[in-house]
Amino acid sequence: MKKLILLAIFGLISMTMFAQGKAIKDYKKKTAENTKERTLLLDILRADVYKDHKMELIFVVNHFKTDGKYAWFKGDAQRKDGKTMQLGDEYDCCHVECLFVKKQGKWYIAESGAFSTDVWWADIQDRYLDAPLVLFAE
Repeated sequence: MKKLILLAIFGLISMTMFAQGKAIKDYKKKTAENTKERTLLLDILRADVYKDHKMELIFVVNHFKTDGKYAWFKGDAQRKDGKTMQLGDEYDCCHVECLFVKKQGKWYIAESGAFSTDVWWADIQDRYLDAPLVLFAE
């Protein structure tokens, strides 16, 4: 009986650790294991934000998780040169959010927003039903 209970507990833990059959990786902190992919994703986002705001940025990562197909990022942007951000009244400095998707082995931005004044991502889980909910959990 004890073995059966232990197996059930192990099964629940395994289900929590693996969403839809894939391990969830936390990229909030850079490690030797995640440096290459984490940097690639942030560089894709930096280039996307640069198109609209013409500033070279670094990100303070507040949340960054991936299952290998999707990656969800929330963070704050700072100018690479250390100067103060000048965005104007139509922007809410300095948060950035992004959902990445991997297609045919390559990462793309599915949706992103930089310095938005609304919470555009509030229902993002409803738009990407195959993305594990745990990606978005803080």
